[in-house]
Amino acid sequence: MDDTRNGFLLAAKGLAALVVICLIRYADTFAAIFSFKQIGIVPSVIATLVLISGLTAIAGLCRGNRWGFIPLYFFIPAVTMFFGYSLIPYLPQLFQPEFRQPVIVFLNSLVLIFAVLLLLKMMDDDVVLPTEKY
Repeated sequence: MDDTRNGFLLAAKGLAALVVICLIRYADTFAAIFSFKQIGIVPSVIATLVLISGLTAIAGLCRGNRWGFIPLYFFIPAVTMFFGYSLIPYLPQLFQPEFRQPVIVFLNSLVLIFAVLLLLKMMDDDVVLPTEKY
């Protein structure tokens, strides 16, 4: 049972590492959005929400807390739709430019599905059924 729990924690930390890599890799974009030269408040609000959700997901997932998945479930679609960033670095660059965006959507969707399945397995692992006594 402990080996399974350790595997879940390692997988959650792996997801946190993907978020950290994404935020570090695209830090210059977030800095440009928060610069004073930015016109409009909507991009700043969206970028702030994405950044906060990423940092919160990292904090929760690194500790192995299930609540860390909630901000992750916002972070992955937001990074995909609003910024077009891949959580898996450098893999989309192996494809032609016209295929990169669908590849990014596909890869991020796989990460999202993995995160959902991981949370479901973590929740199943915590379920303890009462034993019947005869």
